[in-house]
Amino acid sequence: MNFRASLNKRATTVLDMTPLVDVVFQLLIFFLLTSTYVQQSQQSASAVPVELPESSLEASPSAPEELVISINERGEVFLREESTSLDQLANALMRVAQSKPNTIVLVRGDQQVPYGRVGQVMSIVRASGLRLSAILQSGQ
Repeated sequence: MNFRASLNKRATTVLDMTPLVDVVFQLLIFFLLTSTYVQQSQQSASAVPVELPESSLEASPSAPEELVISINERGEVFLREESTSLDQLANALMRVAQSKPNTIVLVRGDQQVPYGRVGQVMSIVRASGLRLSAILQSGQ
């Protein structure tokens, strides 16, 4: 048996680049066509004359005010960075709801606060009639 002849033959690996080139070429064509389509659709949309209907409603001159309620890791409630009790919070939110009904309320709760405390604050906000926009959770 001739073992040396088989040892001298090394397997040559050939990496076929044709599929890679095909994929890159197709991606190039795709991006060229979609960018051209987006440019044409933007130009044609602005070229069409449209007469918009008039409304009797006026746009509000200012954006709605945001009111932030924070709850720290000990469960203490803060309204505009001032410590407050739940009764005081309910009264303050009622006054805000009467004077500025479009106010949006954001509740920020620490990660360590039991969800029940956050639920109490949320129910007070809902009872006041203000919109509860977000519940944010802060880290440690």
